Amino acid sequence: MLENDKSHIMEKRTVLIATDFSEASRNAIRYGLGLYQGRGYHYILLNTVEPNTASSNAGMIVNVSEIMAKDSLEGLKKEKAWVESLPENEGNTLETVQMFGEFVSCVRQIIKDKNIDMVIIGTTGASGLKEFFVGSNAASVIQEISIPVLTVPFQADFNSIKNILYATDLKKLKNRSILDFLKNLMERRGASMTLLNVVKTQSKVSASDKEEEKQALLDYLGSEVGFETVSNEDTVEGINAYIEERGNVDIIAMVPRKKNFFEKIFSKSIAKKVAYHSRIPMLTLQDG
Repeated sequence: MLENDKSHIMEKRTVLIATDFSEASRNAIRYGLGLYQGRGYHYILLNTVEPNTASSNAGMIVNVSEIMAKDSLEGLKKEKAWVESLPENEGNTLETVQMFGEFVSCVRQIIKDKNIDMVIIGTTGASGLKEFFVGSNAASVIQEISIPVLTVPFQADFNSIKNILYATDLKKLKNRSILDFLKNLMERRGASMTLLNVVKTQSKVSASDKEEEKQALLDYLGSEVGFETVSNEDTVEGINAYIEERGNVDIIAMVPRKKNFFEKIFSKSIAKKVAYHSRIPMLTLQDG
């Protein structure tokens, strides 16, 4: 780590926001600030630099990492100044961190070092190779990080959280307390929540086990929580169809199960891109 700028850090909830200084990252920062505006949280802006050495045409060895590291520090300085100018940031503390290494490894390390409570990462609205890499980072963080992760699409604007959709396969959770994060979000925002189960022709979970887990979730989350189903052989398309029909979902919550599920979400073709990939943030909670 080259740079660690912090001041007056108190015992408070700490939110990590990964940034590459793009408009997508800035959108994620504003969303994260808006989500917890007035709470006085501590935010960490992280930029990672992957070591890379290349040769120039003249035969001289150019350390690309040194150039990238300098640009990273300058970018973090500008980003901090920008965040501090935002009205949504009032009352927060802010820290910038630069780290060297592979992105997910850096995120995993800083979570351990800084006692992070939540990770926020923006996803781009661009297509092609850029989208693939950004999507890969988001999918990897979701699958490999043990704390709540909020992925914020480029087109997502923070207004308010009124309707939360928790998409569940109704497979029994190992640790139901992971839902406390979601429950607290619902209560603090005064939001409604709907549990959604995508019903397929064949399921590894029996009907009786599904009913038992459904009731357990409703009991745990509160009597005001609703429950609905949609029939579709593809979970992603089923969720998308539900959202398109209802049109009033502000955040989707999910518990990662299959390793390739979120890779599938972030690698959808432009024609089949799911609704929450393009405009609705997704909160993922790890059950383990």
